[in-house]
Amino acid sequence: MEKSAFSTLEKTFLILLSFILIINGLTFVYMGSKESNRNWIIEGFVYELPWILLFLFVYNDDLGTTLAGFALLFMFICILRTVYVSFTYKKEIGSNSREMGKKSSSLWVIFSIIMLLNGIGLIIVGYRRNVQRWILEGAFFEFLWILSFVFSSTDNGISSFLIGIAIIGWILSIARTIMIYFEEKRMDNLSFNPSPQPVVSTPAPDISPKPVENIVPEIIPEFKPYKAEIDNQKQAFDKKEENIKGLINKRFESGELSHNRFMSVIDSCHKLFYHQADSATSIIEMAPEYSERLDETVKDKISIMDSINDEMNNLIEELIIHDGDDEKSDEDLKELFANMDNLINSVKDYK
Repeated sequence: MEKSAFSTLEKTFLILLSFILIINGLTFVYMGSKESNRNWIIEGFVYELPWILLFLFVYNDDLGTTLAGFALLFMFICILRTVYVSFTYKKEIGSNSREMGKKSSSLWVIFSIIMLLNGIGLIIVGYRRNVQRWILEGAFFEFLWILSFVFSSTDNGISSFLIGIAIIGWILSIARTIMIYFEEKRMDNLSFNPSPQPVVSTPAPDISPKPVENIVPEIIPEFKPYKAEIDNQKQAFDKKEENIKGLINKRFESGELSHNRFMSVIDSCHKLFYHQADSATSIIEMAPEYSERLDETVKDKISIMDSINDEMNNLIEELIIHDGDDEKSDEDLKELFANMDNLINSVKDYK
C-alpha cells in the first residue's frame, strides 16, 4: 500500500520553510534526511550555495548583485520543487511495518535555529549518544561565533568576514541538526525490537570438497621388483632406527654431548634415506616407459639406501658392544665417536 511520505503538518512546514530567505534549501535537507535520500540532501545544499557565496562576497557590489540574483532564482526553484515533492512523493507502507521505538527528547534541535547557540544542540546530542564527532561539530560552530566576537573591534573588513563565516556556520549547523535528528531516530528504531521474529536456520548446502580417491599408478613391469625392494628397505631402516634410538637413550643421558651428537647423525641418516626412497619411488611411478637410464638411476638410489642400512647395522653393533660397560671410559667414547665420524663421512659421500 502506498502512502504519502509527509503528513499535512509536515507539508505545511516544508512549504513555509522554502519561502524563508537564506535557509530555504534546508527543506530538501530535511526531506532527504528523513527518507535517506542523498540526492535530496545534495540538492538542498545546492540551493544554499548562492547564499553562502553571497555572505563571502557581500562587499563586492557587482559579484554580490549577481549572487543575490542566483540566490533568488534558486529559491524560486526550491519552492516549486518543495511543493511538487511534498505532494507527489509516496512510499510503500507494509502491513507489518515496525512501530517506532522508544522516542528520545528532541528539544536539542531548537538550539540550531538560535544564533550564537546553534552548536549547543549538537554538543548535547553528542554527549547523550556518545558520538564524539557530533560534539566536535557543535564546538566548531560555536567557535566561529567566538572568533567573530574576538575580532569584532578590529578592521571592519576582517570583522565582517568572520561574521559572514559564522552565519554560514549557522546555516550549516541547521542542516547538520536535521540530518543528525533523523539519524538519531534510526538509532532508536534499530535498538527497539518489541517482537523479535524467530530465526529459522536453513541448512547450508554441503560444499565441502569430496575426498579424492587414491589413484594407484600403473607401474611398468620391469620396475615392479624395484618397488618391492624399496618397501623392504624402508621397513628395515625404520626398525633399525627405532633400535638405535633406544640404545642411545639407554647408553647416554639426555642432554649429554654424546647423546645429542648421535641423535643428530641418526636424523641426518633418516633424511638422506627417505630422500633417496621417495625419489626412486617417484621415478618408478611416473616413468612412461622403460629406459636403461631410468633403470640405472633407480638402482643407484637403492644402492645408497642399502649402504645406509649397512652403516646402521655397524652402529647398532658398536652400541651393543658398549651397552654392558659400567664406566664410560674416554677410550670407549673416542672409539664410538670415531665410528660415528665414519658414518657421517659415508652419508656425505652419498649426497
